[in-house]
Amino acid sequence: MAAGPLELMAKARAGEADALGELCALYRNYLRMVVRTGLGPKLRERVELSDVVQEALVEVVRQFPQFTGQNEAALVGWLRRLVGQKLADLARYHNRAKRSSGGPMMPLDAPWGGEGGGAEPNQGGGRLLDMLSLSQTSPSEAASKRELTVLLADALAGLSEPESEVLWLYYADGLSFEAIGDRIGLSRKSIRGIWARGLKALKRSIDGPPGGPMRYENGPAN
Repeated sequence: MAAGPLELMAKARAGEADALGELCALYRNYLRMVVRTGLGPKLRERVELSDVVQEALVEVVRQFPQFTGQNEAALVGWLRRLVGQKLADLARYHNRAKRSSGGPMMPLDAPWGGEGGGAEPNQGGGRLLDMLSLSQTSPSEAASKRELTVLLADALAGLSEPESEVLWLYYADGLSFEAIGDRIGLSRKSIRGIWARGLKALKRSIDGPPGGPMRYENGPAN
């Protein structure tokens, strides 16, 4: 049975490099979700998402000895703040480059607000979590023991690429079904179908076996 986050944290603190590597792998999808949310349109034009995630993982390894939290919520909050610092550094770097070339200033992109490990802003993953909460079923035992934002990131990574992209563009970027269809060359009806399948699969992935109906039929009207 794979080690859980608390066990991996304890082993990593004891100096087990493999455990720290497993811990990084466990949160890679979460880091990717936070980075994608925080990049903003300006930085997205200048940096590769995968490069920023990799740099964030390097920082996790470098700074982990300074982390003193004792649970997953604390770890998630620490990871989110670390990514925020990385994105702020990137924005400042590109602003300096802009100033030296006489270009306009680029505003700093604020990734995920809040200092605690629990609440997320109502954007990106936050909007998806709001939609998932419409279910009347209780979370599975596994889900109740993990941070839901981490489970959401893993579930998104497990969807097909069209489903994952449509859900992200709709909830995180705020595009309508019609706008998403124009972007990827599909009809509004097709996009809505991909959205419905993706949301159902996402819910099933987080909650486990079906335990009740989804209540999103009367959700988006666009």
